[in-house]
Amino acid sequence: MKTDAEFVCERTLKYFLGIAGGKWVVSYFWVTQSIKERKMLNEHDFEVRGDVVNGRNHQGPKRARESQDRKIFRGLEICCYGPFTNMPTDQLEWMVQLCGASVVKELSSFTLGTGVHPIVVVQPDAWTEDNGFHAIGQMCEAPVVTREWVLDSVALYQCQELDTYLIPQIPHSHY
Repeated sequence: MKTDAEFVCERTLKYFLGIAGGKWVVSYFWVTQSIKERKMLNEHDFEVRGDVVNGRNHQGPKRARESQDRKIFRGLEICCYGPFTNMPTDQLEWMVQLCGASVVKELSSFTLGTGVHPIVVVQPDAWTEDNGFHAIGQMCEAPVVTREWVLDSVALYQCQELDTYLIPQIPHSHY
């Protein structure tokens, strides 16, 4: 990853997928220094420590790498619903699967009442229809959160509380 001298990087798809997959997420300095010293240096010394959104030293990549037996989205069914920008839906779905979630393709496919927790993920600013995402929760009885919930949870490798990411839902009678 391209990082600054303190191993802090931008959040990219590669960054998220590396963390979600429990891989080493290292600075490109690891490559350049290894070449310069003509030997493979220890990855620990070059591991990304944080990012420009969630903090400079949250240790999300390390936490993910050391916690692959404790997936952060275990027990969740996640439906990535509607349009997304800057990240294909299939990549977002792959990311949540790597973190232990089951992916549901349709709102009607949630297995309600089976001990799994349904969550709908949307990106409101990608919607062109007038606020269609405000009624999704009524259709499937699931909390509706912004994509940032997934991205922040993965970056930190800690499942974030839903509260600050919830999309307010409007009952059908208001349409």
